[in-house]
Amino acid sequence: MLDRDIAYLHLLGITVERSATRPSVFTLRGGTLLFTEPELRILALLRDTFDESHPQSQDIHALLNRLTSHLTRHEQQLYYQRQALQVPVQPAIDYTPYAALTAQLETAIAARQLVRFAYWPAEKPTPTLHRQVEPFAIEYYERHFYFVGYSFNTGQIHDFRIDRIQEDDHFALLERMPPEMAHERQLITFRYRLAAVLARGEISQRFANQRVIEHRPNGDVIIEAEGRSSFFIRRTLLKYAGNAELLEPAWLRAEMAADVAALARLYTL
Repeated sequence: MLDRDIAYLHLLGITVERSATRPSVFTLRGGTLLFTEPELRILALLRDTFDESHPQSQDIHALLNRLTSHLTRHEQQLYYQRQALQVPVQPAIDYTPYAALTAQLETAIAARQLVRFAYWPAEKPTPTLHRQVEPFAIEYYERHFYFVGYSFNTGQIHDFRIDRIQEDDHFALLERMPPEMAHERQLITFRYRLAAVLARGEISQRFANQRVIEHRPNGDVIIEAEGRSSFFIRRTLLKYAGNAELLEPAWLRAEMAADVAALARLYTL
């Protein structure tokens, strides 16, 4: 009876592995996965979430094709129909050419390896060589992928846009960091005023530890929050246009004023 069942499982594409120990342990591998309707919708959501410009889009869609290659006609209709809920990750540029670089950075993060690379910021005419960078994470925001790391050049934690990291002779994974070596990311605490028209009801949580500290008579609110970098804070508040005003700290308000002045010069008639 056992041999008959094993033969039937084999017809289903399931391999039965028997251990050399006593008593024997049987392990089943392979076979066809059966999905419920909610599970098919989740798979479809994953399919539609990752745009073709995602650095790992090919691997993601290859896995999904492997999981769904056996679907019946009815299951295919459920899987391929347009999903009402959509949360697409659509990078501003094609990041597939940077898939290998992203994988190397992931390796450095997992192994706690220092990284060396040349980086070309948008505001500088030539790349800057960062001889040692302590890796933290890879983050996606503002439709770009950023490698977060502590640079020993500047003594600060930076968000390096991955497409601006130069894949040349300078790039290398270096020695592993000692266990006691770690730099904590210092978030920037700031305050801003949000106009009454946007302060009604629940306020979008765009920043870490965001909290309302003052309600003004006209309906405006003063919010205190924390941000990962001055660039991220300024760019996020600019999305509110004239409905948000950066108040403190003074140095960050000055940077915002410079951004707004530069923008105004572009539209001077």
